[in-house]
Amino acid sequence: MGLVKFGIPKLQEKVEAAKAIPPTLGGVVFAAAIAKIFKWPVTTLADIAGAETFKGGLSVLPKLGLPSTFLTPLLASPLDTLKIILPYAITMSAVGSIESLLTLQLLDGIIDDGKRGSTKKEVVGQGIGNFAAGMTGGIGGCALIGQSLISAQSGGGVSRLSGISMAIFLALGIVSFAPLLGETPALSGVMLLVCQTSFSWGSLRLLGKIPNLDAFIIALVTFVTVKDDLAKAVLIGTIASALGFAWKQSTTISASVTNTNLKLPNGGPRLPNVKSYKINGPLFFGSTQQFTRLFSVKDDPNHIVIDFSNSRLYDHSALEAIDVVSSRYGALGKRVYLRRMSSDCATLLRKVHKGSLPSFMIIESGELDPVYGVAEKPEYYNDVPVSK
Repeated sequence: MGLVKFGIPKLQEKVEAAKAIPPTLGGVVFAAAIAKIFKWPVTTLADIAGAETFKGGLSVLPKLGLPSTFLTPLLASPLDTLKIILPYAITMSAVGSIESLLTLQLLDGIIDDGKRGSTKKEVVGQGIGNFAAGMTGGIGGCALIGQSLISAQSGGGVSRLSGISMAIFLALGIVSFAPLLGETPALSGVMLLVCQTSFSWGSLRLLGKIPNLDAFIIALVTFVTVKDDLAKAVLIGTIASALGFAWKQSTTISASVTNTNLKLPNGGPRLPNVKSYKINGPLFFGSTQQFTRLFSVKDDPNHIVIDFSNSRLYDHSALEAIDVVSSRYGALGKRVYLRRMSSDCATLLRKVHKGSLPSFMIIESGELDPVYGVAEKPEYYNDVPVSK
């Protein structure tokens, strides 16, 4: 690790010819030579992967066609075989796609050449390559952060030839120089250097500044990644983030109590100084309980305005909450006037009451009403058109 990080770069500063040698390659070759000369008892790649992996020769090349260990059970019992294979296939494809896209994003940030990698090309190309690997008895793969970092830091990360050259030389090494590669010391130092380089150390400064929930999700995803795999970590992290977002949004809903003018329907008089609840924040399944606590039903006057100018209704639970609050007022002989609701909300509320609202619930409509759709409950609203 010290050779790759400090030794080879220092040598390249003093010797011009040394700049042609990538630091990682130079460090590995130098360490292997020293270990061989002094006969140090180091752990080699063959010790880890097994001597069979590094036997070399043309026999290690894949052959076109599905392996018999897969084809025989698939033909004999296709459904049972797919039930076994499918969970692993989904997990591997998810992990491969996520790691490749993360690697692409990382390299875009490191290589500042004014270009951005195509995520679509990356995923499609990876899928075609893995399909071809499976058809020849090989093992699927994906972009590797470590390998990509080494390539980029060695000056080869800005060209498509970098990946092609790596694949060609790796194949030549496995076929022609496998026994020699097997004697190479384990690349623990190189991998530690990759970890040190790829980890965003500056993010540690944010731990005391970001919300505790965000810090918890980062720690949770890291733990699950190390313990299980990246696919589970992303899934758990997404669920935790969604629940955290819903919880934070549910605590932001509030009401500003003011007085407003109200024109009673059916030719009634205009009432001044009518109590108005101006709702602030989103109304959805997570904030309905907090919404119902905003109102003083028993102490309020006979006419109440609920203004949704600073709010938006997102789902069926929001409509139910409005109906519950209005019914409480109606049970005491009071009326609720709903203001600044979208036409879709009004239509869906009427649908709840079979086409017509009860006498204690009046929806005011005007030119300033917002236009948006609501997440419907199909069994209630399947015939109600919603604006897009």
